[in-house]
Amino acid sequence: MSGLTLTGVRKSYGKVDVIHGVDLHVEPGEFVVFVGPSGCGKSTLLRMIAGLEEISGGEVSINGRRVNDVEPSRRGVAMVFQSYALYPHMTVAGNMGFGLRMNGVSRQVVDERVTEAARILQISELLNRKPRALSGGQRQRVAIGRAIVRQPDLFLFDEPLSNLDAELRVATRVEIARLHGQLAATMIYVTHDQVEAMTLADKIVVLRAGRVEQVGTPMELYHKPANLFVAGFIGSPKMNLMEVDVASNGLARLPGGGTVRLALPDGVNVARLRHIGLRPDALTEDAQGPITGNVTVIERLGDATYVHLEIAGGTTLIAKVDPETRLSPGAPLSLRPAGRLHLFDAAGAAVPGITLHDEKA
Repeated sequence: MSGLTLTGVRKSYGKVDVIHGVDLHVEPGEFVVFVGPSGCGKSTLLRMIAGLEEISGGEVSINGRRVNDVEPSRRGVAMVFQSYALYPHMTVAGNMGFGLRMNGVSRQVVDERVTEAARILQISELLNRKPRALSGGQRQRVAIGRAIVRQPDLFLFDEPLSNLDAELRVATRVEIARLHGQLAATMIYVTHDQVEAMTLADKIVVLRAGRVEQVGTPMELYHKPANLFVAGFIGSPKMNLMEVDVASNGLARLPGGGTVRLALPDGVNVARLRHIGLRPDALTEDAQGPITGNVTVIERLGDATYVHLEIAGGTTLIAKVDPETRLSPGAPLSLRPAGRLHLFDAAGAAVPGITLHDEKA
């Protein structure tokens, strides 16, 4: 196993900077996910690690070795792309062993590695088939098998599930998690799907516009977002964010005129507080609640029901309610914060240590 270190890594196209001095350390055996909206630079960063994009500045080290000027084939990495990129005229076994054969590896070793990779991926019965006879999920397993046989120091995945339907995405995601546990390999995985990030990662790197917004475990990012962007991006459904006015006594006025009282730690400058964040499960139905509005959409998911509520000023909130609720679109609804809340300052940075003082205030 090998670790990865990025030090001040930058990427520019002419005068346009797309990656702005990224610093990151990945421990050997970690599963790290790069996540962020389209165009945030996550795939570009992955390709720089692989050697497929030139580095404009900074340093990439794999297993303690600087690889900025090392050819992709000599970096000890294997990459799995969005497209399976399988040779249609070759069998599964031929596709998986092709790279090894091109590097002069003996036929016996190639066969042994292909057989073992097929066993790990549970595709042994497919080795003599050609890609046209495979499903999308099976083709993706073959692409992963082609990476496994190389026995790389580092696995790189560039949105490998994006071409699969919803059911196959879930099944293949489970397979990748199982594979990581079985191989104990270092893996870097790029996705725009934060559900994939939350379920797969040991550590998540949230990117926006070529900059790292926050690095942490899935639960750290969920419960302690560093700023408004991470708060609104991590979580499904996303966190509710509202502008708020907070008085020196902790009384916070919400959109629509309702109020809640906050317990403020010593030294907090209430003039800095600008936004309050509440997860959908931190809101509860209460006829006397300070948040009132009209139901616009109801999403019934079986074990959970989410209600979209429009309040004053056009703000829309999402609340998790009783799955058996009889609410319907257009109905009035009042809610009360009843769980963890988040406060953010005018610059969007999280202000920790603030809780509800009295839910009935």
